[in-house]
Amino acid sequence: MGKRANIGSKRKRRPRLFLSRDVDVDYLSAIEFGSVDDGQAGDAWRVVGEQVGFLLEGPDGRCIGFRVNDFDSFDPEAEGFEALWSDTPRFDVPQLGLRDASAGEICLAARAFLGDDPTLNRCYFDQAVAAGDRAAAAEAWRLCLESGDPMAHYGLGYTLHDLGDLRGAYRHLRAYAEITPDNAWAWCWLGRACLGLGEIDEARRALETAVELEEDGGDETDAPELLKELEGHNASRG
Repeated sequence: MGKRANIGSKRKRRPRLFLSRDVDVDYLSAIEFGSVDDGQAGDAWRVVGEQVGFLLEGPDGRCIGFRVNDFDSFDPEAEGFEALWSDTPRFDVPQLGLRDASAGEICLAARAFLGDDPTLNRCYFDQAVAAGDRAAAAEAWRLCLESGDPMAHYGLGYTLHDLGDLRGAYRHLRAYAEITPDNAWAWCWLGRACLGLGEIDEARRALETAVELEEDGGDETDAPELLKELEGHNASRG
């Protein structure tokens, strides 16, 4: 038993990818379980042509997956995409039953497996966005998360916040801010949840992070106004 365990521990661990296909936005995302391609710094991407980018775990880190835009018309065997078929990086994709596969192989297998359909997580994602009330949205976000999509932490987080479940909102929003460090809105919503819980110091740090990301070219959020209100409230108490 010990010898077998030692052999297993020496095997090179390949990223195990979670497959996400959106037919409306028309992309294929294949990213390591627990990570997302949203809110990542520009230097974390290694671009291949105009449609494909490999996502790295930090500027000089290991490759944890890839994303293909305009997937419906994408031809991974076309000239210029030789990098998709190289020996490295290699991945496992449980949804497709693939092990030690190149990005090119994954693209072809995904197209054959999915056809013109989205992956299940995106079905729940769309249901959540289109839901007529927050309770229904929260249920759809939960199902999206249970299907394996960590992007649902964000939607479930702000929905729970609006429903008054601040502790649940905090848990999910903190998780999402941690895996999307360059997402200003994730930090802004985390700040909101912290404010509601009375965690003022953490709220200030989250909102300041959102403001810094805005100033660096990120999305505009409510963070500057919330931070100003927070500082004004503290000043009046002093």
